[in-house]
Amino acid sequence: MKKCPYCGKQYPDETTVCALDGNSLDGVAMDRSKVTGVWRGVYGYGRNEKLPGHGPVAFTLKLKQGWFGKFTGSVTEDAPLGMPGMGIINGFFGSARLEFTKQMPVGYMLDANGQRMTIRAYLIAEGHPCERDLPSPPVFYQGTFLDINRVQGTWLIKAHQISLPEKKSVAMGGAVGFWCAEFITADVQADPTGGPKEPLFDKTLLSSQEVEDVEGLELQSLGMFNVMDAEALLDRFGQKNIRFQMKQNDSAMTDMMPITAVTGGLGGTAELVEILVHPDDEAEARKIVHRDDQV
Repeated sequence: MKKCPYCGKQYPDETTVCALDGNSLDGVAMDRSKVTGVWRGVYGYGRNEKLPGHGPVAFTLKLKQGWFGKFTGSVTEDAPLGMPGMGIINGFFGSARLEFTKQMPVGYMLDANGQRMTIRAYLIAEGHPCERDLPSPPVFYQGTFLDINRVQGTWLIKAHQISLPEKKSVAMGGAVGFWCAEFITADVQADPTGGPKEPLFDKTLLSSQEVEDVEGLELQSLGMFNVMDAEALLDRFGQKNIRFQMKQNDSAMTDMMPITAVTGGLGGTAELVEILVHPDDEAEARKIVHRDDQV
C-alpha cells in the first residue's frame, strides 16, 4: 500500500497519483502548498487563564485555500467545553507559517468557577441592558508547521471594550493560550470525530517570546474592589491599554437588598473583584488606583 504524503489516504501499490489532491505517491513528500481540507486540533489556556474544571478544547477546522495565500473556512468546537455554534475563519498561509482569525457567533466567558456564561448574561448580571447575544471577540491564531500535516502555535484575545447605550462601555480582559492541529483529509465534507484529548504542544519548538506571551509572568494583584469601583478602574485600564485580569469572590455575600449587594453595604460584605495586571503595567495601574483613592 502507498500513502499520500499530503492527505494521508492509502492506495494500492500500482497507483501513482492521489485522486483527492493530485500529489505524487512516489518519491519524497512534497512541501505543503495549501491548507484546504479538514483539520482536527486542540487549544488550551495559558497558565494565568487556567480555571477550575476547564481543560483543553478539541475543535475541527474546515478550510479552503484562496488566492495569494488567503484562506477561509469554518470551525466547530467539541462539547462540553467548546463554544456552541459554527465560527468563521479568515487567514493567510505562507511558507511554513499561517495566521488566522476565529470568531464564534455567540460570545461566552468563564466565571471564577469555570462555568460558561454568555457575554450578554454577564452584562445583564452586572446591571447593563443587552437585548441580544453578542458575537465573540476575534481570536487571533498564529502557527508554525512541524511537518506538512501538523501545525502548532499560540492564540490571543486582546483586551477590549464593549460599547453600551448612552456612550458607556465595559472593559473586558484578554486571554492567551497554545493550540495545535493535524491534517485529517482533503474532503471538506468529512466530519471526523475523536482526535487529541490533551494539548500536543512541543514548546521546545516555539520561540521564547511565544512561550512567554502565553505562560507569561505572574500577574500582580492590585487588591480587592467592589463591583462599582472595579468597573470604573477597568474602564480606565482599557483606555490606557493596561493588560489586566479579574477574579470575582462572592464568598462574603450575605442576604441583603440588591443595591446593598452592589455597593458593599455598611459591612462591605458584597461581592468583591480582585484585579490583577501585567508586571510591566503595574506602575501605571497603581497610579490610576491612587488617583481614584484621592478623589
